[in-house]
Amino acid sequence: MVKTHTYRGVAWIDLESPTDDEASNVVKRYGLHPLVGEELKRASTVAKAEFYDDYSLIVLTLPVRKSKGSGYEIANREIDFVIGKNFLITSRTDTIDQLEYFGKVFEANSILNKDDRIEHAGFIFYYMVKRIYAGMIEDLENIRDSLLLAETRIFAGDERKMVEVLSGLSRELIDFRQIVRVHSEVWQTMVEKAGGFFGGDFGSYIRDIRDEFSAIHELIANARELLADLRETNDSLLSTKQNEIIKVLTLVAFIFYPLTFITAIFTVPAQNVPIIGSPWGWWGLVIAMGLLTALMWWYFKKRRWI
Repeated sequence: MVKTHTYRGVAWIDLESPTDDEASNVVKRYGLHPLVGEELKRASTVAKAEFYDDYSLIVLTLPVRKSKGSGYEIANREIDFVIGKNFLITSRTDTIDQLEYFGKVFEANSILNKDDRIEHAGFIFYYMVKRIYAGMIEDLENIRDSLLLAETRIFAGDERKMVEVLSGLSRELIDFRQIVRVHSEVWQTMVEKAGGFFGGDFGSYIRDIRDEFSAIHELIANARELLADLRETNDSLLSTKQNEIIKVLTLVAFIFYPLTFITAIFTVPAQNVPIIGSPWGWWGLVIAMGLLTALMWWYFKKRRWI
């Protein structure tokens, strides 16, 4: 599917799951290299920046947080950007909410009112990436909110349930970090070449995007640090609770072992077993075992074992 938007002489051609004919028509229309056309038709899953004489190719892999069952997962999405003087081509195989949102506000000419200097398509690319990165920041903030909720539940006594929750959040952050790991190299390359390619002071816009990604990288690092602290705390509380349970069970067993031993002695089928057969024999055993149990319990309390 091909959508075309125009703004002050600059065209944005948005390709979603383009067919071979659609991609070929765009390549011919703007005189693109055949390898760029192949890039528009397939997902390479490798972020990169390549510069040609009259245009540049930017490939970005994007982490998108999607609901799955009772939790979430991080899906890998790719957008290919071809940026020329008067045109911007985007190609993707999946629907990306932030790009769809940008398309709506672009049609309303509201996203670009911040700056009247739309000298080339690089400015549209700048606002588009800023919108995409805003969505990534929102996803990271949602992950942080999930971590804070997990913290509350940990101290509310849900340590066992939080083991699975924290593992799921850890997987999300790992996938998020892996997907965006090459972005810093892409923006560094863009900073070095954007000034010569786009001219003027456009390098400052690319540096702003790089700084935006640095903020995203910092959010990922902070979330991973918080996750590590929560997992350590959860493991400690869970271990403490398990140790308390084991201690109680051990004390109960230690109390009942002597009672079981006494009972076993008086059930030995031998002659002249004391108090067996006497009218008060059963009650005497019960009282003796009760007194022994109370004595051991008092001793354990005195030793602060319970």
